[in-house]
Amino acid sequence: MADVALSKSNGRVRIHGQGSKEGIVKTYVRLTAIVGAVAALSLASAPGAAQEQPRLTTVDGWYTYGVPFPDMDGPAPRLPSGRPDLSGQWATQRRADITDDRVPGYVPELPYTEWGQRQWDNYDPVNNGDYAGSCLPFGWSRQVHGPRLTRFVHTEDMLVVLAEQNTWFHIVYLDGRPHDPNMYPTWWGDSVGRWEGDTLVVTTNNMNGYIKLDTDGHPISSEATFIQTFTRPNFGTIEHTFTVDDPKTYTEPFTIHNTWPLEPLTIKMLEYSCMEGNLENLVTGSITPWTRPVGDDAP
Repeated sequence: MADVALSKSNGRVRIHGQGSKEGIVKTYVRLTAIVGAVAALSLASAPGAAQEQPRLTTVDGWYTYGVPFPDMDGPAPRLPSGRPDLSGQWATQRRADITDDRVPGYVPELPYTEWGQRQWDNYDPVNNGDYAGSCLPFGWSRQVHGPRLTRFVHTEDMLVVLAEQNTWFHIVYLDGRPHDPNMYPTWWGDSVGRWEGDTLVVTTNNMNGYIKLDTDGHPISSEATFIQTFTRPNFGTIEHTFTVDDPKTYTEPFTIHNTWPLEPLTIKMLEYSCMEGNLENLVTGSITPWTRPVGDDAP
């Protein structure tokens, strides 16, 4: 190889060296190639070089602020115990009618008892009122099958359900406790959960029986038990089942199947006041106020 040195003057590279002209040129070509390779390697290894910056979450959404958007097909997050973490704002399946065959996972036909059939046949929210129009709690069924946002906050000991509708909440206890025998009946009932592998099973009883299963008004009684399962197969999905076991209203249990994606990360849950819109209509009679059923129709 010729003895060659390179220098730069006025923006031009000059060759200095000893040996034949042909040897100097060949050496120059080799040196140029080496310098180019080293420069390319340096650029490639520079932090952030030629890499697209990740999109970060913003203040207008529900997800953790200022972090890269997660991969919805990635693995489900885990609690310290290793159980799946169900936390998130979920796009629950809208079901105005749980028997509507246009929505996958529906119930083809409801197996009414005589009492249950009478409640369904006589349901008249326009003339007799509906508890939802009077801004009373939806309970589990109309919340997870309704149009408003649902968010889960999950810890080892509890699953907290935050409902945008009327800013309601509900707590599912996961600490191994049984149902509370001293609790009075409520709209949402008493919920406890247990794990079967990576599936959370939530059982709810002690409901007052006033709620409906959907907007169309399919009934339940105070003897009803809801059994729900929640499985998070990946970051962006919950597989959900909703089983109704109510011997006063239905001759056998039935199950609704739902798939919930995460709500877009840019959507934020807001406060919601039903009475802000309904109070005047209830006072003037534009909406018929709901009253508790009594006698043989009491749930």
